[in-house]
Parts: sequence; C-alpha cells; structure tokens
Amino acid sequence: MASKMPPLIRFLKMTYGKIFCAVSKVSLVNECGADLKSGPYLYLLNHVGFYDPIMVSAVMPRHIRWVAGAYLFKTKFMHWLLSDACTAIPKQQGRSDVSMVKNVLKALRNGDNVGLFPEGTRTWDGEMMPIAYKPLSKMIRMFKMPVIFVHLEGGFAHQPRWADYKRKGPTTIRVKHVLTAEEIALMDLDTLQATVEKYMHFSNDEWKSSVNYDYKCPKRAEGLQRLFYLCPSCKSLDSMSTKDNKIICRKCNTVTVLDDKDNLTSIDVPFTRMSQWHEWESAELMNIKEFPPEPGVLFQIGDANNEGTLETISEKISVQLKDDVLCVDCAESSTDKTHYELPLANMNSLILNAKQTMEIFEEDTLYRIRLVSEGCSLKYHEYYLNYSNTKENLG
Repeated sequence: MASKMPPLIRFLKMTYGKIFCAVSKVSLVNECGADLKSGPYLYLLNHVGFYDPIMVSAVMPRHIRWVAGAYLFKTKFMHWLLSDACTAIPKQQGRSDVSMVKNVLKALRNGDNVGLFPEGTRTWDGEMMPIAYKPLSKMIRMFKMPVIFVHLEGGFAHQPRWADYKRKGPTTIRVKHVLTAEEIALMDLDTLQATVEKYMHFSNDEWKSSVNYDYKCPKRAEGLQRLFYLCPSCKSLDSMSTKDNKIICRKCNTVTVLDDKDNLTSIDVPFTRMSQWHEWESAELMNIKEFPPEPGVLFQIGDANNEGTLETISEKISVQLKDDVLCVDCAESSTDKTHYELPLANMNSLILNAKQTMEIFEEDTLYRIRLVSEGCSLKYHEYYLNYSNTKENLG
C-alpha cells in the first residue's frame, strides 16, 4: 500500500503548485496513456532546472519521492524539509551510493513512486548530460518495477542553468513511455539498456525545431559566460562578457548574438547552436594547462562522510588551476595556512552544485569551493572529467 501524500506536499500542491504552474505555463501531456493514479513507478526524467521536482509533483496525481543531491540536506531545516516533510531520498553525487539504491528499492516495495534524474545534474546547453546507462539498466532489472519515462520540454528554454533571467514561455511535462515489470523481465541487459537510452533521450536542439519556439527575454544572453568559457576566435579563457542578447570577447571583441530562437549569429564564430560551442570548448580545454586566477567567496574543508563537520576556512579566496593542480589562496583564513593545493590526481570526484559551487572529494575529505556568482565553475568540472578519462584510458 502506497504511503499517503505528506500534508505539506498536499498543501503546497493545492496552493503554491497551482500558482507556479499557472505563472510558468506548466502542463501535463500523458502521451502514452499511463495510469498515473496507479503505481508504484520509477519515474526517469531529463534534468533541466532546479524546479523540476516541484513542477512534476504539482501536476501528477500521486506523490513522488524524489532522489535529491545529499548536499541539499546539509542544514537541519533542509534535512527536515526534504527528508521528513517531503520524503525525499538523498544521493551522494559523483560517488557510488549503495544506501540510495537500497532506499529507492525499499520505497518502491512499500508502494511509493520514486523520481530519479539519471543525469545527476542539470543540463548546461539543453543537451543531456552523460548517463551511466549500463548501471542504470542493472538497477532497473534489480528493482523489478515498472518504469515511466518523462520528458521536460521547454524547461531549459524557460530558464537555462546559466541564465540570470527567466524567459516567458511554456513547459510541457510529457509522459513518453511505460516499461512494465513483465517487459523488463523478458529483456536481456543489452536490450533493456537500448530501450532505456531510446526513451530517455531528449535534445533541446531537436525539440525546438519541431515546435513554435517562443521564449521571450530582452536579456536572454546574460549569464552565458558561465557556459561559454572559451572564445572560438582567439581561444582566450574566461574572456566572455554578456549584455542583453550579446556575447562579447573582451580580448578580441568578437560579438555573437543569441536570437529569440536561442540560435547563435556571428561573423567570426562558426557555431549556430549553444551545444556546438560547448562541445568545441570542452574538447579544446585540455590544451590549456594554466587557468587565470579568479575570485571566490567560500572555501570549506570537512569530513566527506559527514557534512556537519565542514569548517569555513575563508570567504575571500582566489582559485587557479595550474599544471593539473587546483590552487586556493585565502586572503583571510581561519587557520595559519593560506595556500592549499589540490592535485587532480588525488581527487575521487569533482562535482558542481548550485551557486557556482564545486565539491571535491579526496578520500575521506570534502573540499567545498564557491566562485563569485558571475564566475564559471563548469570549466573546472569538464577539465577534471577530461583529465580523469585520459588517465583511465592510458592506465
């Protein structure tokens, strides 16, 4: 028997949820005719924005227990709100989390719906982030529960992760497909993985070419320096500035316009889509061995297994990646030490959270680094991923 909808969720669904959906023009389309009042289901969705769980919960008839990043549970109030009041399930990002899998399985067996974003993080350019499809497929086979695939269409266009301002336009929560427990049981792992990949796939570039793409914002490009960290013309790092609908390189004065359809136009830049620019710069990034120093507003150190132990070392720092070492210099420090060096080779993971925050796990130690709001944490994450992949291939 499924657990009842928590009182707080029921109240918010009838009040804030309705207002949110009306203002943000959120609608539900049950394309495959799934019985959404039944369950339990494992919901798998593409991840476009911070408010994804709120939007989906507001339009679904039954309560969904969301899997959320463990960093969101760090304060007593947020732990109570997410865990006790909303029954969310914490997940350690960037690391294997056996307890999360066990908690999801327990919830499903108790009759609860569970919502999971397999990407583990929000998209930066509208295209899906990498998904470990094989482990995901193995987990689905182990659960032996029906799976519902949902696409969030227009969520990225409404509020890109990098943007300073929201756009005016609709978001559609489209229920694409139901994979029954019986179908899962009959599939071998390769067939199941191919099926999961097929129905998980979503591309903002592909989707917007098939609809009347109308998302208005006079300052639609502001914040794009968080995504575009490398100039295609002069290849300068961290040289992009944004104003209104323009992206301008401070070094070579190259100007690119982001039009009302979120396409790029420039005499000197060869890309017409955000995803093209992003794919190019990510590939080029490994050729840069020294990043320019940039300011940050937080440096903390603590126990990786207990976020309550985090100690704030400084709130005025400078961050630089040089020769595969991430250096943090503290203008003011709570300890005698003001210079810290974090070699990429020693890192177990480097993940990005909200507010330009990086969380670095090194054995049993957690380092949290937050840049200024207009900074670009993405380049560190992508450099680390490229570094780790290269190291793994060579090893």
